[in-house]
Amino acid sequence: MNTTAKLGGLGAVIALLLTEVPEQYALYAAIFVFACSAATAIIPPPHAGSRWALAYQLMTTIGLNIGWAENHFKPGQSGVRVPLADKPAAKQAVTAAGIPVLNRKGQPETLKKQGVQLRR
Repeated sequence: MNTTAKLGGLGAVIALLLTEVPEQYALYAAIFVFACSAATAIIPPPHAGSRWALAYQLMTTIGLNIGWAENHFKPGQSGVRVPLADKPAAKQAVTAAGIPVLNRKGQPETLKKQGVQLRR
């Protein structure tokens, strides 16, 4: 499923939920969404096995951290920052070390080598 479809569906769900909030509380609902977004920018993600991992994921969803706004750091994953020009070499080095490169969904990435797809 592509990002546009996800955003459209999520936008529709949020719009539907906001119509259910009484008008006098709409500002508080908006502040809650903003607070969740701000908190996920400040609070580092917990370890994958932590009891807080699910709460953190819920907070990022409520804070609308999806698509381009999605957090780069997730529970149980790390991000290695390299210059964009070095990205292919970094992926190759990590893969050569036997460490799987994960895609956006946290699944091992499918690597292409000389026209043949390899699954690691």
